[in-house]
Amino acid sequence: MSNLAIMPGYALAQDVPPSPAEQAQAQQQGDVTDLQSIVVTGEIQYRNRTETTAPELVYGQEFFAQFEPVSVGDQLRRVPGVAFTSDIGESDSPQLRGLGQGYTQVLVNGRPIPGAGNDRTVFVDRIPAEIIDRIEIVRSPSADIDSQGVGGTINIILKDGASLPPGVIARVGATYNTDAGNTRGNGSVSWSGRNEAETVFYSLTLDAQERYNNKDVVQEVFESDSVGFDEEVANHGSGRSLVRFDDAANSSAIERTEEQDSRDSRDLSFNGDLTWNVSEDSSLRLDAFYLSTDRKEHQDTWNYEGDGSVGGLDLENPELEFEDTDIQQDSFGFGAEFQKQLSDVSKFSLQAAYASFTDDSVEDKFEETNDNLISKETIDAEDTEWSGSASYTRELSDRVEMKLGVSGKIKDRDYRLTVDDDLDDEEEYTRNDGRFQYKEKRLDAYAQFKWKLSEAVTLETGLRAESTKTEQNFQNDLSEGGVLDETIVGDADSSEFMLNPSAHLQWKLTDNDQFRVSVARTVRRPSIDQVIPSYALESPADEDVTIGNPDLSFESSWGLDVGYERRFGGRGVFGVNVFTRQISDLIGLVNTGLGVDQIGLDPEDFPGNVYTYQNIGDAKTHGIEFDLSTPLEFMGLEETGVFANYTRMWSDRDDPAGGGKIAIDYQPNYVYNVGITQNLPSWDASFGFSYQKQGESRFVTYGEIESQLYDGNLEFFVERRLGDRWVLRLTGNNLLDSESLQAEAGFDGDNGAEILANQAAYDVDAYEIEREKSSPKWTLTLRAVF
Repeated sequence: MSNLAIMPGYALAQDVPPSPAEQAQAQQQGDVTDLQSIVVTGEIQYRNRTETTAPELVYGQEFFAQFEPVSVGDQLRRVPGVAFTSDIGESDSPQLRGLGQGYTQVLVNGRPIPGAGNDRTVFVDRIPAEIIDRIEIVRSPSADIDSQGVGGTINIILKDGASLPPGVIARVGATYNTDAGNTRGNGSVSWSGRNEAETVFYSLTLDAQERYNNKDVVQEVFESDSVGFDEEVANHGSGRSLVRFDDAANSSAIERTEEQDSRDSRDLSFNGDLTWNVSEDSSLRLDAFYLSTDRKEHQDTWNYEGDGSVGGLDLENPELEFEDTDIQQDSFGFGAEFQKQLSDVSKFSLQAAYASFTDDSVEDKFEETNDNLISKETIDAEDTEWSGSASYTRELSDRVEMKLGVSGKIKDRDYRLTVDDDLDDEEEYTRNDGRFQYKEKRLDAYAQFKWKLSEAVTLETGLRAESTKTEQNFQNDLSEGGVLDETIVGDADSSEFMLNPSAHLQWKLTDNDQFRVSVARTVRRPSIDQVIPSYALESPADEDVTIGNPDLSFESSWGLDVGYERRFGGRGVFGVNVFTRQISDLIGLVNTGLGVDQIGLDPEDFPGNVYTYQNIGDAKTHGIEFDLSTPLEFMGLEETGVFANYTRMWSDRDDPAGGGKIAIDYQPNYVYNVGITQNLPSWDASFGFSYQKQGESRFVTYGEIESQLYDGNLEFFVERRLGDRWVLRLTGNNLLDSESLQAEAGFDGDNGAEILANQAAYDVDAYEIEREKSSPKWTLTLRAVF
């Protein structure tokens, strides 16, 4: 779950960020006249047209509003190339161009933010959609933003008083879950204003929302005793042909699990900002943010055992398990930005910010009865970041502009995971209490030049230098029977320096056509788990030990984007973009060939080998992206709008387990979204639908090959405008009652070498096939403007 610190608000989709005074002047010139034109409007909304040199797409809040998304995750499902491999019904970690696990960078107001996971992934389902002004998709970065986004960058721009007309927006609503039969509420108030002299601008948003997601899960496990298993392995199948999810009486599974899972969240947020035009040529902006999430999860599980014959499951005597998880996550941040127009040709910007994230989670597991506690897992995490930056922009001539900048960041992450097992047996009770402290210091500098080669052609070149130093230490306390048995401690440090150039060419072929070419080097930093030199016992197999590697190099990528955009009609836009990424120094798990005695452990306890993470090879991905957003005026349907996008992706990387080439983990082969909106002016009403779908993705690691399939998601809305200040909307989500299907082929062995050999030969030990289903939801929302 991500933390948000509102940094000084500027848009990456503008080559030179406007000052608050310039934003206010634009409003006075008629860009936005009142809040009614934002909230209560029958106009169909389309993707924004952009004039940037670098390839970017911009989607205003109005583009998403009619479907009443709850979170940024819901909004991103309608954005080109964004996929999710979350649990069904959830949209937490976005994967731009299908690339997750740190390949997609998420920024808020142009700055990186800390997240809950040790892999640097930012979960966006906690960020309320109500506080968003627009979302920018940065396909290839300029030198003035962080180089982290190999797949691309998602920049979330928050609302601010300088860009909003004065007034109050209020919202109240309720969401009904059809399967669970329960209702959850939401409400928000947003207030924006300015003084009479229009030198002070401010806004304040308070939001409270409840999110409920329920899942029905069925999993079947097949082994060599199962009827049809040998034939499935011989055909290199995934195991899907063996399942009988809805016909347990005729299943040949040796194990079947049925789960009822509920996740009940409450998010409370505050967002405020103040902009002061100190003089005609300077401004100061202050802002702050707070978000608190209280989430409770409950899971009931029935486990059935079988002998592998058809109908061999014992459906009369299930083993019962129960699980309760209590999650409390809090985010807080504040920022400041000072802008100064030094002369007619130069300007200066200074920014500072603080962001923090805390996570206190407890997971309890019970067997047979819901009071027979057998294990407990506790997470206590705190992540803080202090950051600052300065930039200087100068027009060297009427055709050349220079921008120089420097930025720094200090990140501290304290993480503690305590696992208690066998709590129902005093003699067998064990505790693994692990903690680490991770400190990261960044110092970056960049130079960026924009060359106006002609009235139609603009070239932007830049170079970004990034210096990263890290320190980490850890401690593991291992206890048995309530007595401390062993303590393992360690520490390490590392440093990395990278130069990341970029170049972007924009060629305006006509007033309506533009062509872009971009080349940029980007990076992916290792997961914090991968660099902490602590031990993971019984990994990847029972006899092995895995240790982190603080000397890992960053993965780096050379990327090429070639795009064409066509404007047509009054508001239509069509775009096509071809991309490729060549990734070097790919990080993977490898066998060092060393025995555990080399790291101070007893070989009798772990007779296998020591494994670690190393930079082992290369990967590449390429694809093509289409997007269309237009009214159907050319067909005489001025009040009908369509939007559609489709991204097709291919990739390959070295397979550290089975050899050969495989796709990048979790990247689907396609993702698309299509929708239609219809305005009915005579009725003061509108309606529309949106459908999203993504292709199959795979994950390959030691002892496991996993594939994931999702059904499509259908959304619907209908709205009725009540005068010029009120709008009532009914929206539906997951109307096709979609499901996900996960198939895992598992490979066994006493040590890593045996596992690799079995995996290379596709000698499957077991198939685990799982289906998840959620519930359709309907939301009724009333909005008002005052």
